[in-house]
Amino acid sequence: MADNNQTERDADGVADAWAATAIIAVVVFSMYLWLAGMPS
Repeated sequence: MADNNQTERDADGVADAWAATAIIAVVVFSMYLWLAGMPS
């Protein structure tokens, strides 16, 4: 039972890490597009 809880917690951690990475990537890409569109 305890091993099952640890596996679920590890899977949740991996999902949280992927979600955080995706959010950061979207923000960085949005900033890139915004700055690329500005006149130099």
